[in-house]
Amino acid sequence: MRLIPITILFALALACAPAFIFGQSQQLPVVFLLGQDEAAYEKLSVDHPRNLLVISGNDTGKALNNWLEFIKSIQEHAETVKFDINGLKVFLHVFWNEDGTIRHIGYFVKPDSRNFKPEELRAFFGTFTRSYKPKFTSDKKFSHYTSATFPTLIERKQ
Repeated sequence: MRLIPITILFALALACAPAFIFGQSQQLPVVFLLGQDEAAYEKLSVDHPRNLLVISGNDTGKALNNWLEFIKSIQEHAETVKFDINGLKVFLHVFWNEDGTIRHIGYFVKPDSRNFKPEELRAFFGTFTRSYKPKFTSDKKFSHYTSATFPTLIERKQ
């Protein structure tokens, strides 16, 4: 019996690993980095068929106010827990349950953002999701994807 050199076995293992690892999508954590698990992220997007504009009655002003209220909640939470988010520039994809509670937050820090330790940012968003008080609801799960910069200096319209 001829033995296969270890380098060939190693190369085969590396070639098969991505299909094995990424083919078995697991549920995303409550706070996750965008691009972390594309299959689970895609399923999450399908499970949340509505967006913030739709649950705001297709009123762009109301949708903007809802988003600004949400961003304001993040800023207030940062002040409460004494976490300095000033200088954070991030893409956010927030997934809400029907009752307005947060199911997941996906984020990606922009290259021109102030540096943040990933584990601290994940922990901050994690405590935020647990303390967030819903401001709006829907009869179906919904989501919103956009960028945010902190501090947010825009005030909502009355």
